[in-house]
Amino acid sequence: MKVSEVETDSSVLAEALRRVGVEVRRGTAVVAVYGRDRDILRALRTEDRPVLGVSPPGVDAKLAAMELRELPLLPELEFKAVDAMRLVAESGGQRVVAINEVALLAAEPAALVRYSLYVDGVFVFNDMGDGCLVLTPVGSTAYALSAGGAVIAPGAWVVEVVPVNSMLRRPPHVFPADAEVELRGARSRSDILLIGDGAERVKYRDSAVVRHGGTAKLLIRVQREGPTPRLPPSALLLRKILEERGPLTASDIVSLTGLSPRTVRRALERLRLAGLVRSVVDPTDPRRRVYMA
Repeated sequence: MKVSEVETDSSVLAEALRRVGVEVRRGTAVVAVYGRDRDILRALRTEDRPVLGVSPPGVDAKLAAMELRELPLLPELEFKAVDAMRLVAESGGQRVVAINEVALLAAEPAALVRYSLYVDGVFVFNDMGDGCLVLTPVGSTAYALSAGGAVIAPGAWVVEVVPVNSMLRRPPHVFPADAEVELRGARSRSDILLIGDGAERVKYRDSAVVRHGGTAKLLIRVQREGPTPRLPPSALLLRKILEERGPLTASDIVSLTGLSPRTVRRALERLRLAGLVRSVVDPTDPRRRVYMA
């Protein structure tokens, strides 16, 4: 699908969209969100229409389909809507909604949580640790990944339960998406919180039930099949190097190729706009970016 009209609450994005000929008004079939992953997640938790994420320049937002500086390409791009599972967690008559994960955590740092896991009413295990995550495939590459969870294919219709720093070394467990996950009898020396996507939070009381709560729609770009776009020799060289060697910074590429920094920067920008490479913030130095094919 192509995007020719959107609804957005961002004045910055609305102005940029109008400059490239995209109509901005209320009641359109697509909602555009400007910001980071947390902003896109907020929209996905509540919005039934497809959500188009647009990130600020240089911001690595995994849920964004494009950066603001790529908007001139928007009228020509193709998108498709992919399902993003919602989770609804309830405890003590209160609820939170999540796209990534529902977390059961102590309110105070370093406080341990003891709890029992039941799935569809059947006991699975007791555990004690920092807490527990119940997550979707989208959330498997977020907080859960650093907690020892498995990466789940986006199209898989499952939920994953990941104990956080389990003192009993409990492994992650995967269940069907329609399973009812219950965290019973949680105890800690502090209050215990039920947190959705690191944003919505309620106080845990006696038991928490996590269920499939519907499906959101996230727009992603469709890579066109066909011949590689016409690129200068420097860009073709950089693409080959990134395919062979893996992630590199611009300075790494300059050292490898002997090309000038200006030539490397221009070639990387051409490749990025063509959808042939992507970049993320260098985890060892936030001032730099790492490029990969």
